Amino acid sequence: MSGAIWRVATCALLAAFATTTLAFADDTDPGRKQFLTSCGTCHTTDKDGGNRQGPNLFSVYGRKAGTLEGFAYSDTLKAGGWVWDETTLDVWITDAQAAHPGTVMNYRQANPDKRKLVIQYLKSLSAQN
Repeated sequence: MSGAIWRVATCALLAAFATTTLAFADDTDPGRKQFLTSCGTCHTTDKDGGNRQGPNLFSVYGRKAGTLEGFAYSDTLKAGGWVWDETTLDVWITDAQAAHPGTVMNYRQANPDKRKLVIQYLKSLSAQN
């Protein structure tokens, strides 16, 4: 094999390995997998991760809504006064704008099993503090 072909083949093999490894990691925790599918575009759960379009959700469970330092929340969330728990997260993930008009989040999840997986995953991260 020429040098260029060898480099391309090596990169392809490494990419395939990385993809397989990431898929396996996601498959070991159905809650994390569902979070990444449903929420991962706008949110991260990395302990020291920054914010994205939405706030970092590490340790969100048990936290008062709209209080994570460094994120520009809507006035609705800043004035909300509720704490994120199984009930408030379930209502929020079902339809945030219907539950709390004036919020920015547009995501809706009608499937209660998917919501439960996400909520349990977020709850598990709060236990890691």
